[in-house]
Amino acid sequence: MLPKNSKTFIAPTAEELGLKEQFVEDVVSFYYKTLRKNLVELTSRNIQVERVGSFKAKANELHKLIAKYENHLKVINPETFNQMTIKKDIETKLERVKRLQNLIKDEKKRKIEHIKNKRENGNFRKNL
Repeated sequence: MLPKNSKTFIAPTAEELGLKEQFVEDVVSFYYKTLRKNLVELTSRNIQVERVGSFKAKANELHKLIAKYENHLKVINPETFNQMTIKKDIETKLERVKRLQNLIKDEKKRKIEHIKNKRENGNFRKNL
């Protein structure tokens, strides 16, 4: 798949919808800015993008990423401002990954509890 510049579809879309190009460009810019923010900040395990697909965080990969960030933090010697900045960035990334890992664990517990309750209560439709 070859990526396209947003400029290639802003003008035709604006013309087709009868809107100003600036308005269409602002909407597209806002959409992709929000998408990038959600991907970088790891706000959710699954991020669905219409007509593109979904981005899913894998629990196995999170363990590796946490180990990588923790090892990197051990190596960094924050004696200079540059090293302090790098350390802060890595700490932020590590915090985000751990938060996402906790979200995944909580979701897994919730699913197990739901299945357990469903089995204990028997067939769900008979109780209604």
